[in-house]
Formats: sequence, C-alpha cells, structure tokens
Amino acid sequence: IEPGDASAHNNLGLAWQRAGRYEDSVREHREALRLNPELAAAYYNLGNAQFRLGQQAKDLDGMQEAWEMAAKCYQGAVALDKSDRDVSYNLAFTRKCLDQIEQLREAVKRAKTSADDAPRKRDYHRALQIMESLLQSNPAAKPLEEFTRKLQNIDGIVNPNQPALNQNP
Repeated sequence: IEPGDASAHNNLGLAWQRAGRYEDSVREHREALRLNPELAAAYYNLGNAQFRLGQQAKDLDGMQEAWEMAAKCYQGAVALDKSDRDVSYNLAFTRKCLDQIEQLREAVKRAKTSADDAPRKRDYHRALQIMESLLQSNPAAKPLEEFTRKLQNIDGIVNPNQPALNQNP
C-alpha cells in the first residue's frame, strides 16, 4: 500500500472483511478515514465491519457497543452521501437491532425475575421452561445458557418423572 493512499486502505479493509477478519478490516478502514475523512465508502465499510464484530460478540454489551459504532459510521456515510440507499438501509437496520437489544434486555430481566421466583416456590420446572423459551426465541440470550443448564440439573433431580425439556439450550 502506498503511504497516504486512503482508497488502498479502504480496499484492503474490504479484502479483510471478505476474509472474515473484521478487526483487521476495522483497522484499515479507520486508517483510510484518518487519511481522508471525506471518504464515504470507508465509513460505510467500517460500519459493515463493526456490525459483523457485533454479531460475533460474546455478550449483549459487546454487541451493543459494536452496533452503536456501526450506526455512527453509517451516519458519517449518510452525511457525506445522502443518496446512497444501501447506507440508509444499513443505518435503519442497525438502529432496529439496537432497539431489539434493549427489548431483549427487558425480556431477560422479566424472565430472570420469573425464573428466580419459581425456585422460591420450588417450581424448578417452570423456571426451566421460562429460561429455555427465552433462549429459543432470542439468540442473543446465549449468556444465560449456563444458568439454564443448572436449572436443568436441578429440575432433573427434583422432578425425575417430568418429561425432559430441550437438553441443549
């Protein structure tokens, strides 16, 4: 890459992105923007890489942080080129995903409260049903898998004759 060539860094970032190396892609797109802050394509591509990083996050906080950065990048691209429909679509989609994270946080809070209340009533099977339902309907609830496995074990001991629920949350 020629020093100071923003387009070359942007293109290298795209190559890294196609290879699934999103952190490398982010680095190259940031360098492209450092060299040329008016390069709308670099904002767009950086937003795409950030969104992919969010999809790979291990928790909701990491997902939200990456998607918020993606939204900022898309906003930067829109500010430079209001006619690009792909950017507008990705911005709207990312904002919708961020809204879903907030909705999921609320659903998790409600489900966790219900699931916590069920064992106090010694209704471990109900607690397990609540958590498994949440895991099945919200892939971002993955951090709750360990808690759900513990409930499965407890439910199996307390209710050995109860029909088995999903054994692999």
